[in-house]
Amino acid sequence: MKQTKKGALLLCMLLLFAIIVPLAGADPIPQTHLFLSIDTQWEHANPGDVFVVRADVKNIGDATAFLIQVQLQDIPDDWIVNDPGFPWILVLEPGQSKPLFFVVERGQTDATIYAEAVAYNAPVMISNRIPIPVELAVVGALCLIGSVLFYREAALRKKQPR
Repeated sequence: MKQTKKGALLLCMLLLFAIIVPLAGADPIPQTHLFLSIDTQWEHANPGDVFVVRADVKNIGDATAFLIQVQLQDIPDDWIVNDPGFPWILVLEPGQSKPLFFVVERGQTDATIYAEAVAYNAPVMISNRIPIPVELAVVGALCLIGSVLFYREAALRKKQPR
């Protein structure tokens, strides 16, 4: 009885090794990785400016990516974003790149925006960040106020006895 159990166990181990050893030398499972970058076109420094954000999605993996959705993130509430008519990329082959265009109307609030790509079979990817700057007149006014305060403080310190 004990011999048959040992024989059966030995046979199971041999069969298991016959399955595992070829798998150890097999090619790795193809992975899907995306690269996402964004860029802006047109002027976008003043409230009310309308500009275009281009999001480029590239498959840098070695497997096909499916059902990729791209969305802009960190958009303030007073901004208006017109998504592309169909913000999905259905299939993206390895090495292939596709752009998506978002039309954005800037509001009063400043922001640093980025894009996020979510695919069915790839990890979530976040793009570079693009700061949308403060209006130039606001920067000039802040510099003017700062220089007046600095001049006033310097004049007061000059008048004080040592």
